[in-house]
Amino acid sequence: MISQLTRTRFGAALLDAALAVRALMFIGRRHVCPCCGWHLRAFTHGGLSLRTRHQGFCPRCNAKARHRRDWLYLQQTNLFTERHRLLHVSPRYALARRFRRMANLDYVALDVEPRSLVTVQADATAMPLGDGSFDALICIHVLEHIDDDRAAMDEFFRVLKPGGWALITVPLMLDRPTYEDPAITAPEDRKVAFGETSHVRHYGIDVVQRLEARGFEVELELGSDIDPEVMIKYGLLSDENILFCSKPPLES
Repeated sequence: MISQLTRTRFGAALLDAALAVRALMFIGRRHVCPCCGWHLRAFTHGGLSLRTRHQGFCPRCNAKARHRRDWLYLQQTNLFTERHRLLHVSPRYALARRFRRMANLDYVALDVEPRSLVTVQADATAMPLGDGSFDALICIHVLEHIDDDRAAMDEFFRVLKPGGWALITVPLMLDRPTYEDPAITAPEDRKVAFGETSHVRHYGIDVVQRLEARGFEVELELGSDIDPEVMIKYGLLSDENILFCSKPPLES
């Protein structure tokens, strides 16, 4: 019998081939996807759709605007130039396909589901990983799905080396505090309250204090600060904000 993991790997190979064909139909000069380097005339609706969508998905690698924003930000770090052990929580194809091929990275992808690019199947609130075993961690739009997000934040802090860092993004409301209600459990009610059926909260600006309480030093990088020409070139959104979280180094 073919295992689920084998099926997902086979599916990933077929997806990559299909995306390569679709990308040829979208070659152009208007935009660039920093995640795969493709030059394109328009973005799409994702999946294998041929319909165009403003600031949508890259036709070659299916990177969303948030992934393109994060990749550009990561280029400002030392992730691409120095040796790193990188933990990627709930990896998405657009980024994982690149990370796993980078010679300078010892790449570990963690998720609760046995998807094709996942190397460790586990819950982010109880990771079977050693203390201080990673130089960097990436977690993109995951915490809003986790009931006990503080436990996940504690785990992120634990597995990072002193001096290590985490790039974390969540749907973020800058003008109000975090809204969550454990009594809201029905998918349709969660969609109304939090924006998606699988979300359990909508974060406010106080997420910075929530992360700092776990021990992180946090810098909030606003998407609205990006140059308008850069936003057009890469198809970015002004509300894709980044929480860059550093674990303090050991005192000498």
